[in-house]
Amino acid sequence: MRLTATDIQGYYRPSLCPVRVYLRGHGEKEAPPGPYDQVLERLGREHEKKHVATLGAVADLSGGELEERARRTTEEVAKGTQVIYQGVLQASVSLDGLYCEVVGRPDFLIRVNGSDYVVRDSKMSRRITEKDHPEILLELDLYGWLYEKTFGRAPARPCCNSNRKPPTPGCRS
Repeated sequence: MRLTATDIQGYYRPSLCPVRVYLRGHGEKEAPPGPYDQVLERLGREHEKKHVATLGAVADLSGGELEERARRTTEEVAKGTQVIYQGVLQASVSLDGLYCEVVGRPDFLIRVNGSDYVVRDSKMSRRITEKDHPEILLELDLYGWLYEKTFGRAPARPCCNSNRKPPTPGCRS
């Protein structure tokens, strides 16, 4: 069984649904995204591209299979690469006796303070709070947990670059 950080989004959006993740995990077909969802996806990709452009040299790990990207992520962290884009973090756990692989694809791992990394995700939301977007905060928490499982230490902090005006990172300390 595989759980991903995207499953958290699926649980909460477009509406709270405890069955959606199960159905997706079992290959049930979904309705194609409507025009509004397509616009949101396009705007989200544009927002992320603009964010990437502000970070200078970036190790882009967005292509390839998950296992290869996970291996490359650990290599880039070991090298001390300043910015890693679309890396993969994964860990195996037992959930009530059931083997489960947990996978996360944070938008960025950004090196700070020498060897520490900030786990950062780029979101369009103006309000990232427990009330407005608990799924984003849970996703960041999962990335932090996966980082710790992968590297044996906690990240410097999880962080989210949101669509705020003026654009400042909304970091969760």
